[in-house]
Amino acid sequence: MFIKLVIFLITIICFSTNFSLAQSNEDSITASVKQYDLANIAMMKKQDQQAYEHLKNAASLDPSNSTFINSAGYMAMHLGHFDISLNYLNQSLTLDKAKFGENHPNVASILNNMGSVYSKMGDDEKAVSYYDEAYKIIAGKLGEKHPQVLNIKKIRDQAAARIK
Repeated sequence: MFIKLVIFLITIICFSTNFSLAQSNEDSITASVKQYDLANIAMMKKQDQQAYEHLKNAASLDPSNSTFINSAGYMAMHLGHFDISLNYLNQSLTLDKAKFGENHPNVASILNNMGSVYSKMGDDEKAVSYYDEAYKIIAGKLGEKHPQVLNIKKIRDQAAARIK
């Protein structure tokens, strides 16, 4: 379920960002997109470390593309590099809040990923706060009964149940 949510949120990001690449030069843009595509292929093949390397390259080649940065952050989390993950996710959050405002699905995706990092780190109180923020944004866009909204709520409730 969690992976489906992440894929859904990444899809939202990809379609809503339109890959705002105007600040990068054309060669860097082409190279960053190629790296991102290679990362997706590696993920399909379950080659997570290779995917992470490609995502880091994509983010480095186009530091204005929050999709690449968010994806690198998610993969860093998946590999257990929590501090690095939070760094990427904070960069992505800053970019998307500036570009789209506080209540955009991209922002919700990043907040959800940040909640996941804190959950994996064992800080469920912080995780719940990020899940709550993501939930409010997504529920406001998709409605309370949407399957993705319900999934975020379920993940949030599981983290809340672990708080002593």
